[in-house]
Amino acid sequence: MLKRALAAAAMIAAGVIAGCGSGGGTTASSVSGVAATGAPMSGTAYLRDATGNPEMSAQINPQSGAFIFDVSGKTPPFMIRAGEFYSMSGGPGTANVNPLSTLMVANMAGFGNMSTMNSFYTHPNGTTIRSMFTNMSTAREQMHQTLGPLFAAYGLTDVDPITTTYSIGNRLDRMFDDVKMTIDHSGTVTMMNLSGDPVYTGPMGNFAGGTMMSGNIMMTGSGQNASGITITPGSATMNVNGTRQFSANIPVTWSVGLNSGSITSDGLYTAPPFQGMFLVKATGIADPTKSAAAMVYAGSMGMMM
Repeated sequence: MLKRALAAAAMIAAGVIAGCGSGGGTTASSVSGVAATGAPMSGTAYLRDATGNPEMSAQINPQSGAFIFDVSGKTPPFMIRAGEFYSMSGGPGTANVNPLSTLMVANMAGFGNMSTMNSFYTHPNGTTIRSMFTNMSTAREQMHQTLGPLFAAYGLTDVDPITTTYSIGNRLDRMFDDVKMTIDHSGTVTMMNLSGDPVYTGPMGNFAGGTMMSGNIMMTGSGQNASGITITPGSATMNVNGTRQFSANIPVTWSVGLNSGSITSDGLYTAPPFQGMFLVKATGIADPTKSAAAMVYAGSMGMMM
């Protein structure tokens, strides 16, 4: 009896410790976090458990990106989605949603492209979700090994994008300000600095197969305004083949990456006919060495940022 009581107490204590995290107000029966891409997301976050219970939803605080789910009676592990981004949690605690958490989830399952990952979330399999979670530590280790130079530049050698306390303006958030990620329809991931130069490229579901271009890592904390160019909107979500008007505060030349849709000389962007994350680049006309970038998320499951 005493042993059972001590074991129960230990489990409760572990749950309380796991509940401390980024989203604020987390309890031993909740999953919380921050959804951000360099700016806080807004809209709705979603959660699925490992037994096919109905999908849960929670509002995202547009000022902080924070969200929280009461997972009482739900079966872990959990898969969380905000727009085109994903995260996972082994139980109550912290599960931030951001570009790197998305790549970690892709690596846990070996998802080859965004369409495959979105389809799995829509029609999940509990056995696969449980198998994915057992791969979390391996995915984290491979991420740090592959992206080591980039993490070192931002002081992120001790950071887990999913579980580390996240706030707008902290080290990881500053990296997302400076380094933008695209994923094309074939699942090729490209991380770029604000000049549009590649910092990393590799397959979506395989960190170990990626390549760092360490020479293109720029000074940390530069942000979009370091060039003097401000793009409006700074990020956008739309359907495939959708259009969005972009503008800049000074005269610029507009461009997009390969297989990333098209953009007119006055900034009218058209998304490609497939899901993905793409980069819209504005280069100063008076000074072509200055540029800024905005992210576009194309797909049917997105949300406004």
